[in-house]
Amino acid sequence: MNRFLIFAVMLLTSFSTAAQNDEVVLVGYGKTDGSENVRILAKRQCCPEMCNNISTNKKTKKTTAVWNDYEMGYIKDSCTVEPPVSNDFDKIFPGMVGGLPKEFALLYWMLSEENDATVLHCYFTMPADEVKNLWLACEETAIVDMETGVQYRAKRTAPDVFRKHFSVKAPVGTPLDFKIYFPKLPETTKVVSIYGVPLWRLRGQEIVLNSAYNSGVMKQYDDVPQIKSPSLVREAKNYNKDKFESWAVYNNPHLIRPVKDGTMALWRTPEATYLAVAREQNWTREYFGIGPDQFLIDNRGHKYKIKSAQGLPLEEIFWIEAYSGDFIAFLMEFEPLPPNIQTFTYISPEGEEFDMWGANWDGEVRSDLNVNELRLNQHLFEPIERIIK
Repeated sequence: MNRFLIFAVMLLTSFSTAAQNDEVVLVGYGKTDGSENVRILAKRQCCPEMCNNISTNKKTKKTTAVWNDYEMGYIKDSCTVEPPVSNDFDKIFPGMVGGLPKEFALLYWMLSEENDATVLHCYFTMPADEVKNLWLACEETAIVDMETGVQYRAKRTAPDVFRKHFSVKAPVGTPLDFKIYFPKLPETTKVVSIYGVPLWRLRGQEIVLNSAYNSGVMKQYDDVPQIKSPSLVREAKNYNKDKFESWAVYNNPHLIRPVKDGTMALWRTPEATYLAVAREQNWTREYFGIGPDQFLIDNRGHKYKIKSAQGLPLEEIFWIEAYSGDFIAFLMEFEPLPPNIQTFTYISPEGEEFDMWGANWDGEVRSDLNVNELRLNQHLFEPIERIIK
C-alpha cells in the first residue's frame, strides 16, 4: 500500500551538466544534415551514461571504451562504421555538449517525420576516442500505435548496423547521430511506444507525439487547477504517528474517473507548478500522507520544493473517508518550473516507520517526466459524481 509519504531527507546523487535549454519544439519544420524536410514528433533528453571500461594507449594517448551490453551479447555479428557526426545537435538540444566528465556519454533521441519515413535519431556523444560494442537496433525494434495497435517495424539503420554490434572512432565529446528508419506514421497518430532500442532506454515507453499538442499550439501557462479540497471532519488531536486515533479525518475528496493508481497531471503557472496524483480508495477509511520533503529536480540539478498540499497536512498521516472503489485526487503545489524546462524528476525521499498494519515508508523516484505530456492529462482529473446502484 503506497500510502505513507512522510519522509526524511534522502541523499540524491546529482551530476553536473552544462546549462541547457529544455524547450521542446512542438511542431517544427526544418532541415537536417541532408536536404529532407523534417517535422519533429517527439524528443527526449536522457540522463548521461557513464562508461567505466575506458583504457588509454600509452603511446598514442588515445582512449578506447568498451560499452557494456548484456542484453544482446548472444549476437556475435560486428562491424566498424564511419562516425555519423551530427551538425544539428546543438540546435536540437542547445548547450548540452561540454560540462560533463569526459567518461560520460549523452544519450538523447528525437523522433521525426522526414519525407516518406519516420526516423528515430539516436544521439550519442563520444566518451572516448573509440567506442566498441555499441548496439542500435534489430528485428525487435518497432513503433506501436497505442490506439490502433498497428506495429511499424524498423526497416534499416544509418549507418548500416542492423543486428550488429559496432565500433566507432571520433574525438571525445563528438555528438553522433545514429538513425533508425520506420514506415511513415499516419497524421492521426497520437501516442506510440518504441521497443527494441535498449541503449536509449526505449523498451515500451509511451510517448505522446507533438502532433497531439493541439497541432503544436499550447499556451505557455495554465489556469490554477480546480481540484476540490477534502472536507475536514476532525482535526488531529495530540498527533502521534504511532497512534491512528490521533490522526485528522477528512471526507468528501475530489472524485475522478478510474485511472491507474499514481497517474499524474501537471498545471504550470507563473507562480507555481501544480501536480495532481490519482489514488485508488481501497477502504471506506484509508490513511494517506504527503511528504514535506518532496521536490522536483530538473536535468540541471535545480530543485523545486513542495509548498503546500491543498490544505492537507505535510507532516502528518491523515484519514480519508470515502467509498471503496473511489478514485480520488490529491493536489500538490511546488515552486514554479521555468518555461524552458520540459522534463523533470519527481522525488519523495524515504521516511520513518510507523505503527500501522500495511505501513509503507518507501521513497519514490519518477524520472524523465515530460511537462507537456502531463499537461495533457489534466482532463483525467475533471470531477465526477459518484453513482451507486
